Amino acid sequence: MAGQAKAVPGAQGDLRRRAWRWHFLAAVLVIPFVLWQSATGVLYLWSEHWVDHRHAQLRFVEPRGERVSLDAQVQAAREFHAGKPVGAVRVSSDPLRSTQVLFTDARGLPLATFVDPYRGVLLGNLEGSAWPVGWSRSLHGGWPLGDAGSWLLEIGACWTIVMVLSGLYLWWPRDGRGLRALVPRLRSGGWTFWRDLHACVAVWFALLIVLFLCTAMPWTSFWGGHVLRPAMQALDQQAPRAAGFAPVFTGEGAHHGAAHGNPHANLQAMLDVARGDGLDGDLLFLMVDGPPGSAVSVREVKARSSQERYLLMERAASKVLERADWAGFPLMAKAVATGVDIHEASYFGRVGPWVNTTFALALAWLCLTGVLSWWKRKPATSLGVPPRARTAWPWWLRIGAALMFLLLPLLALSAALLWILEATWARVGQWKRGEWT
Repeated sequence: MAGQAKAVPGAQGDLRRRAWRWHFLAAVLVIPFVLWQSATGVLYLWSEHWVDHRHAQLRFVEPRGERVSLDAQVQAAREFHAGKPVGAVRVSSDPLRSTQVLFTDARGLPLATFVDPYRGVLLGNLEGSAWPVGWSRSLHGGWPLGDAGSWLLEIGACWTIVMVLSGLYLWWPRDGRGLRALVPRLRSGGWTFWRDLHACVAVWFALLIVLFLCTAMPWTSFWGGHVLRPAMQALDQQAPRAAGFAPVFTGEGAHHGAAHGNPHANLQAMLDVARGDGLDGDLLFLMVDGPPGSAVSVREVKARSSQERYLLMERAASKVLERADWAGFPLMAKAVATGVDIHEASYFGRVGPWVNTTFALALAWLCLTGVLSWWKRKPATSLGVPPRARTAWPWWLRIGAALMFLLLPLLALSAALLWILEATWARVGQWKRGEWT
């Protein structure tokens, strides 16, 4: 949302100069982040469809009477991946689908094993580049840098918000065009042509950009773990334990499971209990291989979290410890769960991936037109970094910035680091010119 750096007198001109400068600096930080997240996000959106097409022999089976025990199915996968703990098991409600058993490889990437539920035999496994469902999601979340990768992505999200807000200020029509400013001036030519193609599309998608950023923040290592989670706990707004939003352990049955030496959950018994409890969709078993006394989370997979139900089951006796459904979610937990649905393109059903893909393409378009707009406008002999504003920040901007820094601590940290680097660079320039000793 690049703005035109016209000479506007007084405080308004200084405010515009400041907005243009921060928009430019934010873009430098954000463009690589936006392109990376858009690409990995789209790959993840379509990865399941690609695997269905590319590896149909693993994903689909021929129904042959009764299914064998789920424990026998998972054991076939365990024997293939000896020594690796089972991360999750997905049992499909579709009789034509195989059972999916998920492990984690030495690099921290998920790998999938597929078992015929009617014969109990291993169909094959997918890992590395052959399993885009795993690596695209991992890359989208900051792998292989772990928490550091998540921090970098969170900083990118924070500065994207700055870019959107500063861009909206720069775009705001001050020439009397009103709503006509929403339509690009395609006949204008030159820099205005590219500026309008960038700014108008950015304004169309501005709310959606902020929405996607907000729905991504709960997943981040720092903001999700150190800001949102404590706030939800303090306000008693956590999701029910059975929903499996965090690892859950229960003291009940701990000694019982250890005494009987049962390292694995009785999955078939859990499956029977879940089906008897009315969970008729695909079932996802989480924390399958855990320490004695730990609980197993069983989730009914639906398009929307509001349609899902959850069971928390005792590992040794396969009895239900807790149940949860949408009615048991407090307001903040409902907001987070709905945001996840929107972000993962499941909220709008089959059209969801197309909506999110269109959005990702729009983000790539904004990066391209933003760079072209800058290139057309910048001086031939410099990068065209907008100059500093000459006046102090107005009081309302200070309050707004303070609130953003309070809500987004990594934005405050990165802004402070950027200020230090800029001040140091300016001092070095003064020293080279002999203006400072």
